[in-house]
Amino acid sequence: MTNNDKVLIVGDPAIDSQSREFAERRGLLEESISSPRSFTLLPLKYSGEEVNMIGKIIKADNIFLNKDATETNFKVNAELSKIIHLSTHSLLYKKQPLIFFSNFYDPENDGFLEASEIVQLKLNSDLVVLSSCSSGLGKLDESEGIIGMTKAFFDAGTKSVIVSLWEVNDKYTSKLMTMFYQKLSEGYDKSEALRMAKVEFIKKHSANPYFWAAFVLSGNTSRLKLESPSAFSPYVTLILSIILISIVAYFFIRRKRRIQIF
Repeated sequence: MTNNDKVLIVGDPAIDSQSREFAERRGLLEESISSPRSFTLLPLKYSGEEVNMIGKIIKADNIFLNKDATETNFKVNAELSKIIHLSTHSLLYKKQPLIFFSNFYDPENDGFLEASEIVQLKLNSDLVVLSSCSSGLGKLDESEGIIGMTKAFFDAGTKSVIVSLWEVNDKYTSKLMTMFYQKLSEGYDKSEALRMAKVEFIKKHSANPYFWAAFVLSGNTSRLKLESPSAFSPYVTLILSIILISIVAYFFIRRKRRIQIF
């Protein structure tokens, strides 16, 4: 891949929570009235699994998990990525969308990515997926429509964006996203891949629209050229090569002996 042909996946951000519980949804649990931008969030149990599965399916170049899932790592790598996948919490703060990153290990940024920060990036991405709660919502403007993450990513140069329209379930969002990227890797275009992933999800998990209908695609729908992982590991390939060479050598030696006899 070239410098603008990489895959960036960020997810399962580290959350400084004393609770041993996990978040069922990928959104805000509670907001502090006394302290601005003080939110109560719980760790995402299935986000890491989602990131690792997708990374294997499409051979991601840059994967940032837990403490490394920072806003700085996102900004540094986003401009060089053709696919950007964010698996995290997102929320509306004063009608403005925010995407949460691991903020206790990032001295350069506060861990809350705003739409105004996104538009300052120079992106050339074919696809951005915001696998989080209500990531498609924002402030409604009479002339511009919804001013939120979708518009911000388009303004920054992204060709297509997938966002959610309501709070989504952590576990089943992970499964839906894995199915979506599997369909992309099989050569389907973005729109058809998302549709087929939803159909497969309904068959395998639940027909309840709450679990699968939240995610929508905007922008370019064309297929992506992805490097699907090989069906064989390097070790299996090496063993098969040795066997093939041995067979060829065996028949070559046998044929040579026959020629010498005659």
